[in-house]
Amino acid sequence: MAGGTVVGYVPGGFDMLHVGHLNILRAARQRCDVLVAGVATDESLTQMKHRSPVIPFAERLELVASLKFVDEAVADVDQDKRIAWHRRRFDILFKGSDWQGTPKGDRLERELAEIGARVMYLPYTASTSSTMLRGYISGGNAQVAS
Repeated sequence: MAGGTVVGYVPGGFDMLHVGHLNILRAARQRCDVLVAGVATDESLTQMKHRSPVIPFAERLELVASLKFVDEAVADVDQDKRIAWHRRRFDILFKGSDWQGTPKGDRLERELAEIGARVMYLPYTASTSSTMLRGYISGGNAQVAS
């Protein structure tokens, strides 16, 4: 916290921007003074998801940066959020509640505690996800709530 200003960070792929993305960004913005969105690069997203994003990085970055509740949008280059913290310092990393109590969430909490940041979980929007949208577009069985 620099001078009492709380900086929040929301990492994500933000592929096929949808209401779940808006919900977490909006909720995070209410809990910090400055909101930074870390948009995963195409390379890091492909490494994590084992598939390429639908929307290229430059376009995803521009979409997220244009949202009124996002103060900054930056490239997120690695799954290790300590790297993101060294590139753009933050006090709180916001994640969906689907991570809470999982091995990935527990590891994230430990890693951020090492550098003096913390994780805050926000409600996950189960009705829509990029995976569901991808399935719908490809004609799969994924259902998108109406």
